[in-house]
Amino acid sequence: MNATPTPVTSRGEQAKNTLIAAALAQFGEYGLHATTRDIAALAGQNIAAITYYFGSKEELYMACAQWIADFITHNFKPHVEHAEAILNQQPPDKAKIRELIHTACEHMIILLTADETLNLSKFISREQLSPTPAYQLIHDQVIAPMHAHLTSLVGCYTGSPPDDTATILHTHALLGQVLAFRLGRETILLRAGWATFDKENVQQISDVVRSHIDFILQGLSSERGKSGNEK
Repeated sequence: MNATPTPVTSRGEQAKNTLIAAALAQFGEYGLHATTRDIAALAGQNIAAITYYFGSKEELYMACAQWIADFITHNFKPHVEHAEAILNQQPPDKAKIRELIHTACEHMIILLTADETLNLSKFISREQLSPTPAYQLIHDQVIAPMHAHLTSLVGCYTGSPPDDTATILHTHALLGQVLAFRLGRETILLRAGWATFDKENVQQISDVVRSHIDFILQGLSSERGKSGNEK
């Protein structure tokens, strides 16, 4: 996992990636109030480089959104491909589906407890609360497909229609089990007496979330079974 743009051989690409990394830090902290002067200074680039490579601050902001979409897509592509293969089996293997849900959430925990992804999370959090056109880009390319993907897994495991609003809401609540450790980062560090999220702490978080997810999946499956029997 590398939450900074990957170094490349082209000098121009290196400059663009350095500017995006700096812009993610500044936009994550200040939103569109961040200045191109501060972004260029953090990147060690001339301010004219932003105009040259991106055209404007707003276009640089959209380039950051595209970088985030590409980063998340790249990280979850193997999981999605594996899940699609299992979901296409008839009938799908419920034990494997359950494990896929756990794997997806554990992978998210690793990503969302890493210091390297903090600026990415700040950027997305700002967009969730005060959306700009950048949110629509991230939503269309990453959030909606990933959300639908996980909803399909939850629906398949519990026997609920994946396009049903209740299934979507339950899946969103399940994701909240993971997001709480990013959005409530300082709270849990202080309450648990941790200095940071080291490997041991992340494993402890994963174990807790795993048990919570099992409670949710078992409860939804049981509820679905009772509903079916009543009919």
